[in-house]
Amino acid sequence: MLSRKTNAFIGHSASLGKPFFAYVTPIAPHLPSIPAPRDAHTFDGLNAPRLPSFNERDVSDKPSWIRKLPRLTSDQITKIDNLHENRVESLQAVDDLVQGVVGKLKNAGVMSNTYVFFTSDNGWLHGEHRIPKGKARPYEGDVHMPLVVRGPGVAADSKTAKLALNTDYLPTFTNLAGAQSPPYVDGRSLRPVLKGNATTWRHAILLEAAAKHSPAYTAIRTLSTNTTKRKYVEYTGRARELYKLDPDPYELVNRYHAAKPPSGLASRLQALKRCSAHTCRAAEDGQ
Repeated sequence: MLSRKTNAFIGHSASLGKPFFAYVTPIAPHLPSIPAPRDAHTFDGLNAPRLPSFNERDVSDKPSWIRKLPRLTSDQITKIDNLHENRVESLQAVDDLVQGVVGKLKNAGVMSNTYVFFTSDNGWLHGEHRIPKGKARPYEGDVHMPLVVRGPGVAADSKTAKLALNTDYLPTFTNLAGAQSPPYVDGRSLRPVLKGNATTWRHAILLEAAAKHSPAYTAIRTLSTNTTKRKYVEYTGRARELYKLDPDPYELVNRYHAAKPPSGLASRLQALKRCSAHTCRAAEDGQ
């Protein structure tokens, strides 16, 4: 249904010869993760990823709500694998939707003048750190999302590790469309990143959420040219986490010590929490 409506909108809009914008949000692979009948059983037996953090053996360095989790049982792991199989099968219809959209843009003769963005709102844990399922935690599996873009001036097969936020989409879309961005936006246009000519860019982003099974948190995730990638998390209460993501991408070792808190990261986190509009640029760009 979404595919039909999207393609009809593209065809009608392209025939008018005017710029158009489509925001398409399929629910897959979100729960209940029911695949289309044509895709059922296409990935029978597929297991969830077994990252080094899967069913983590030693969680003594983690906050209390993680330490209280027992190691996953075989029944829990089976449920994780079954859900992952359903999620992957449900995504096949999303692949069909994307293929249909790209085909429609080509057939309508507007592909060469159209940007296509593909991303997601959050990740999903399936056994990492003993967490059987869920989202909204500060770990990389929850917050680090891919962003795939094609369009005029975007080099094929190019990649970048620069930090992007969902607050960047509005200024990016207005910039690409030649419109003025509102003065209140916290994000920035990704256009120079897409074009490969960004001379300066942010070195830190703010993460924040209220999880169901753990206290609310705010965190800072950095990506700097002269220091390691780090993540510092402050939960409501006294729990803290600190990870060096270059040697420890799966966040197995919490390096926070109350006797020596990371004062630089803590102060930058406070700046990111308080910033708005243009003041966020300074908070994000500092080393």
